[in-house]
Amino acid sequence: MWYGSDFGNTTGGGFLNNTNTQADTPAKKEGVRRLQSIVPVVVRQIRDSPGDEFKLFGMSTQILHVCGILRHFEVLSTKATYTIEDHTGEIKAIWWLENDEDNTPNLPNVKEGSYVQVFGSLRNQDGDKILMVLRMFPVDDANVITNHLLQVIHTRLAAESMMKNSESTIKANNPGAELANSMSFMNDNPTDSGMGGLTTLQEKVYKILQTNKTQQGMDRATLLSNFNANQHRQVNEALEFLNNEGHAYSTVDNDHFKVTDA
Repeated sequence: MWYGSDFGNTTGGGFLNNTNTQADTPAKKEGVRRLQSIVPVVVRQIRDSPGDEFKLFGMSTQILHVCGILRHFEVLSTKATYTIEDHTGEIKAIWWLENDEDNTPNLPNVKEGSYVQVFGSLRNQDGDKILMVLRMFPVDDANVITNHLLQVIHTRLAAESMMKNSESTIKANNPGAELANSMSFMNDNPTDSGMGGLTTLQEKVYKILQTNKTQQGMDRATLLSNFNANQHRQVNEALEFLNNEGHAYSTVDNDHFKVTDA
């Protein structure tokens, strides 16, 4: 799920600082690997993430890995700006150049309209999320694109599994946990379904998605057909919530979904 901090023989640049040489003890080394973890994502995950830091099921990430088409790039005296697009959306990436007049900027050999891999950290600029590029290089094998999408799905499932295991450990070490769960029916919130805090509508959407056992999942139109037309907006909002919280995920495109425990 998470890679190490070694990018391989890729084009250098940006401001990546490898601090492994400062970590002598096993404990310190483990901490460094966690800090410099590389997480494969799609653009929509980045743009939909709240706050200034990208988190996956509450776990902080350091470096994000995006694979998409380079739609446009512009090189100025201090920075190079790239527009990267995948099947979920578009995001801007910035590569800051060193102020050394004696050296020509060592930019990656990429061209517009081709696929690229980008490794970078998330920043907020004027209310818009951008990637600060650490590494970028062209994709010369179509298998890289497919492999990236599989890694994105696997990462979400693995992160959710880690979260559930952590919650199980907390409950096992808390003598009052089972009692608290047994009294959950006393919740005064009428919209709480009792299934992970989902509302009644969110749980219904979840259960409808759960009935589809195909690889591509259920398409949005089929899901909406189970509801009245005046509920479609709320259903789409519930679907987006399930997707953002990791209860469901998009598959072949933005209109096909599966639940994560299917």
